[in-house]
Amino acid sequence: MKKFSILLFSLITLVGFSQTTWKSTNYGYSIEIPKGYSKFQSIGSNVDFKANNGLNSIVVVVNSLPLEYSQATIWDMMGDLSTYGAEWEYGAKEHMNNPKFLKYGKTTIDGLQSLWYDYTTDNPHLYSKTYQVKKGTKLYTITLTCEYENYNNNSSIWYRFKDKIAL
Repeated sequence: MKKFSILLFSLITLVGFSQTTWKSTNYGYSIEIPKGYSKFQSIGSNVDFKANNGLNSIVVVVNSLPLEYSQATIWDMMGDLSTYGAEWEYGAKEHMNNPKFLKYGKTTIDGLQSLWYDYTTDNPHLYSKTYQVKKGTKLYTITLTCEYENYNNNSSIWYRFKDKIAL
């Protein structure tokens, strides 16, 4: 009876924390949608996926690059990373309310080198983490956003999301 109880508890726990896997019909990648997030209709020509949980969101944008960029690395495309933040912030002012570029770094997504950067915006005060990764002639931009005050609560969800992407 004890083994049955442990097995039943394990199954309930797995179901309670289970995630949903979604596969892009346009680009073939798959992601794990965090529990509590709902897929929404993507708006925009390059937005392939969008999911929300209140002000928390996940957006995946896929850009097709010219064939001559197929051998370029993400670093070739990003240019001078020491000036990237200031250039990004300058361009983002046209579309966002008081964007502040915070930090950036290098990581891997599904074994591919990628850039990540964090930024905030105002009204509402949001915190976002963006990953950019290139595979062949596709540039994937994955942005995870939450209320600024809830960043610490969401960061573990974001890292799991990043680690589960299959390009």
